[in-house]
Amino acid sequence: MDVLNTFGGGVRYDVFTIASAAVFLVIFGILAAVAWSAKERGSGVLFASLALVGLLGVVFNAVYPEPVAVRHEVTLRPGGVIDAVKYDIIEQRGQIYVIEEREAEK
Repeated sequence: MDVLNTFGGGVRYDVFTIASAAVFLVIFGILAAVAWSAKERGSGVLFASLALVGLLGVVFNAVYPEPVAVRHEVTLRPGGVIDAVKYDIIEQRGQIYVIEEREAEK
């Protein structure tokens, strides 16, 4: 098996993560303005709890992003085979196979 190209790996930060961070900052600013102007104890508690929930959501998305699988474009030598235990065949384009490493069983 000859490897022609390898791509993927790393992590993917999706649009949801970026959008949730932007929404959090907007809501945080609005609630901070309301809490600052009201200066009541109830507004401060509401602001702190909502800010904490929003911050935890953004941090969770940033800390646990979706991993991107490693893929290889390969060709087979005459008589060669692809190890079906280790790789999944994702696509075949003529003599070129796109394979992806399987996840290890836990």
